[in-house]
Amino acid sequence: MILKFRRKDGTEVAFELGEKAITIGRSPEADLVLLDDKVSRLHCGIRYWDGEYILKDLHSKNGTYVNGRRVELCKLNPGDQIRVGSCVFTVEREAGKGTETILRELAEEFEEGKGYSTILKELVETTAPANKPPADEVVDEAMAMVPPPTVEKPPETLASSPPKRVIRIRTTPKKDK
Repeated sequence: MILKFRRKDGTEVAFELGEKAITIGRSPEADLVLLDDKVSRLHCGIRYWDGEYILKDLHSKNGTYVNGRRVELCKLNPGDQIRVGSCVFTVEREAGKGTETILRELAEEFEEGKGYSTILKELVETTAPANKPPADEVVDEAMAMVPPPTVEKPPETLASSPPKRVIRIRTTPKKDK
């Protein structure tokens, strides 16, 4: 699952949840650091347990809220909104593949000898509803309208850089000293 947060400037921050437990809080030791006076040093934690993500408030002063309700322990579902201090996170299913990943996979399939029409048939078969015409007819029609794409392999450096796990989010303006 993914935790998403929109900053005040409109940019979106996404934090991918894995099987490793994470903590959210104001402390630099937290996995997800929120620079907010209403957030406790270790405010809450999220843990993967028995196939589900569980949120636990860690005795925070101002509480942790899921869908507007204060919680001590709560199972997270896609669409839930978690409020920690003034930060609101949205829980979403795992993110889909990005453009670079899809292009890299297509390039690998072309290199392995798979043709454009075969790839297009596979796409149609996996996404078309049952009451649509057979994939061969759809592919023939699509191939007549659109020339095959040219796919270039993305640079290896993009695929090999590991994602950063610690995200610092400032929710209150810096105080002048």
